[in-house]
Amino acid sequence: MIEIDRQLVDELDRLDKIKREIEDKINNIKSEIVNIAKLENKEVIFGTHKMCLVKPFNKIIYPEDKKGIIELIKTQGLYEDLSMLNYSKIRSKINKKELSQDIINLVKIEKEFKVALIDRGI
Repeated sequence: MIEIDRQLVDELDRLDKIKREIEDKINNIKSEIVNIAKLENKEVIFGTHKMCLVKPFNKIIYPEDKKGIIELIKTQGLYEDLSMLNYSKIRSKINKKELSQDIINLVKIEKEFKVALIDRGI
């Protein structure tokens, strides 16, 4: 059983490395496609069987210290409309039983498993 365990972990490690390499290649190709689209002022690049849409969008970068923007949003009466639930914090508080049972009763809790590769340091 231990050998099968080792083989499965090794195979997961091998595939994870391949996945990262492929993701890097995909990102590099996407960058090249974007550069071509910008140079040629195109929004569509055609391949043999598919085409790529290249649409610009505005990436919003918030200030590191968000106090100022939050205060302005509050003073302008927009906070209720623009704020949202933090599901990560809610999940943490439910798991720690830091919320009322009334709230906990409204959610469904299922057991899941996370699998992560960690270097053994050998």
